[in-house]
Amino acid sequence: MVTVAIFLTAFVLVILPLLLEAKVHVGFRCEKGPRHPLFYVLTPVVSGITYISFAVLLGHPVIAFIGWMFIYVSLTAVSNLKNAVLGEPLCAPDLETTRHLFIYPEFYVNYVGSVRFASILGGFFLAILLSYIFETSFASHQTLLPSWAAWLAGVIVWFGGVFLLARLTARFFTHKRARALGLKFDINPDTARFGFFPLMLLYVLLLLDKSEKAAPDSAPKTLTHDDRLPDIIAVQAESYFDLDRLYQRIEGHENHTWAALERLKEAGATTGPLAVAAWGASTMKSEFSFLSGIANTALGIDRINPYQRAAHTGVETIAMRLRAKGYRTVCVHPARKEFFRRSTVIPKMGFDDFIGLEAFGDGQQFGPYISDAALGDKVEALMADHKAHCDQPIFVFTITIESHGPWEAGRLANWLDEEAASGADPSGDRSFALYRTHMDNVLELFARLGPQATLSESRPRTMVLYGDHQPALRDLFDRHGLTDEAVDYILWHSHTSAGEHGPLRVEELGDKLLEIAGFRTAR
Repeated sequence: MVTVAIFLTAFVLVILPLLLEAKVHVGFRCEKGPRHPLFYVLTPVVSGITYISFAVLLGHPVIAFIGWMFIYVSLTAVSNLKNAVLGEPLCAPDLETTRHLFIYPEFYVNYVGSVRFASILGGFFLAILLSYIFETSFASHQTLLPSWAAWLAGVIVWFGGVFLLARLTARFFTHKRARALGLKFDINPDTARFGFFPLMLLYVLLLLDKSEKAAPDSAPKTLTHDDRLPDIIAVQAESYFDLDRLYQRIEGHENHTWAALERLKEAGATTGPLAVAAWGASTMKSEFSFLSGIANTALGIDRINPYQRAAHTGVETIAMRLRAKGYRTVCVHPARKEFFRRSTVIPKMGFDDFIGLEAFGDGQQFGPYISDAALGDKVEALMADHKAHCDQPIFVFTITIESHGPWEAGRLANWLDEEAASGADPSGDRSFALYRTHMDNVLELFARLGPQATLSESRPRTMVLYGDHQPALRDLFDRHGLTDEAVDYILWHSHTSAGEHGPLRVEELGDKLLEIAGFRTAR
């Protein structure tokens, strides 16, 4: 009996984790190199910690194993699903976003499938119920304390000990030592080398590391301007990129021109490719880099989710710099403020006001989310009201949501003929045809706030629009050989030429916007 128990323990703690690690997909091409020696040490360690934690918390041996299986199998499956859509596996900073399941569940459940998601959770809770009915608890095998007291003492001792051990280990396992071990803070190579579950532990420890600031020090930048200060509008457009970069790869459409974008160019706008650190998701990476001017690669572990720590450290932003020049700074995002913790982050990044979903009424959607047209209405009303009360310049940072995926059949059935839209689109792909409709709408938003707006001659206006990431349509892009992951930007000034600027990085775009607005920057 003891031999069987030892064998089962070894199987659970060592063999099964290694088998599951072999099933973890890394990147779109699933390439893996040699493992780091720590992989073979940490794999059973993490497995053991997981099992013991369930055993202590749930108090029963079999249900602890089921809990272990639930974590290992479900996280592996979810990671592979994330990898299939976004080209990277799950990692520890992603676990913080599980709270978003209660804010925008469709962003996640739609990819997993609601039936599958409900079946997994239902099966787990059924197993817990059956375990408590038929299993004997660990606490019942001792006589010193009542069972409930023994269980509570075990929970306090075990989880308190794990917490203290993690804190102590984080003092030793710093960013500097992690780099020396070969960690790159890049999910794909780190997972391939250190393993999926070991990397969960390593990334958690790095999130506890206080020895390195979440963002690098930078001297404050002083802005100077010789003329009347312009109003400035920045539009972060959900999943935007220049569609001609795909269309012109399709046979028979090599000379395709996107009419909506061409009209903006004729009105004086300039465009170009924009390098961002995100693909298909992770909006906060591009958002933070645009506002702060800090490259994503400079953030250490915070490059994965800058809004988890880096944005809370008082880094200087374009909003802070403009506010110091007398601007009113406003962020408008027609979504729930709690998503990505923006309700906390946006005020810390220099915005006087943050207008969210609460300011928009029912019936303002185009598809599942608030339309870009309604967002335009809100920004126009905001600026008109502001001008009616003062002559202060204003900086408005808007974040669109209308075009958020997935772009499934039926999404726009109440607004247009989806079959006709699919047939008319050069890609012939329904998802891309629906997505393209949203892209036309976001360019109309730019046009109405910029070239089409009626402006005072005495108060110029400068605008930028950029994509946070490309849409998560990898299969379509691969079929046509579109491997470039850059998005695009649009710059415009009401009174002067925006000029030509070529390829930019998102962390450079804020300074470029200020330059076109007539500001000079000095440290």
